[in-house]
Amino acid sequence: MTALNLVILGPAGSGKSTLTVVFGKWLHEEMGFRVCYVNLDPGAEHLPYEPDYDVRSIVTVRDVMRREMLGPNGAIIRCMDILVERAKEVVNEINKLKADFRLIDTPGQMEPFTFRRTGPELISELLKTGSVINIFLVDPELASSVSDLLVVELMGLVVQLRLLAPTLIVLNKADKLKTSLDIDRLLTDLGYLVERLKTEVGGTISDLALSLWNAFSQYLQSSRLVKVSAKMGEGLESLYDLIHEAFCVCGDLT
Repeated sequence: MTALNLVILGPAGSGKSTLTVVFGKWLHEEMGFRVCYVNLDPGAEHLPYEPDYDVRSIVTVRDVMRREMLGPNGAIIRCMDILVERAKEVVNEINKLKADFRLIDTPGQMEPFTFRRTGPELISELLKTGSVINIFLVDPELASSVSDLLVVELMGLVVQLRLLAPTLIVLNKADKLKTSLDIDRLLTDLGYLVERLKTEVGGTISDLALSLWNAFSQYLQSSRLVKVSAKMGEGLESLYDLIHEAFCVCGDLT
């Protein structure tokens, strides 16, 4: 099959690098796929995998801080600008990697990648030659209430709009999930969702939330929110199934 680029995104601490290596290992050992790893984080000091392509060969946050007398935040932004300038070069190197899956690990801080030109530019280049699916990781901290769940879905929709590729929302660190929230039912039973919204939020805010939900269900790739634990190696088969469903909309994953 043609290589599928899986772009792993999420807020700092959501477990992007850990899921990258754990899911890559699972794809190879359990499913027999060829897997390559790509690091797009110029600020990474240590990685739990050996990247087959690493943007730190082009630029690092540490070098930019020293050379341009910038603080960490300024340096990561400068690094993102450099990657935009060299986007075609970066994507050409990624496309040389022969694999069934390319797992692409993104910067620890997702904002400079997603909300500046870097992410959209790189993914636009990747889409010219292959398929891309974004895996948007969220933390259990954002799954303790109905309104939290709506925020997660909204963030996923924003990521999809910015990066213009199918986006799957994945709840990582499910082993730390401490909530009685019936996430699966909320995502599939509109009547139940409305009832819970009115109880928890109420007023015009619940009307706004419901309107947003209608947008989510229409435009997001899947209404399911897969729960995984990269640390415990749980939920990986469900994640693969969701990727399979998303990819089969426009391709063939056999």
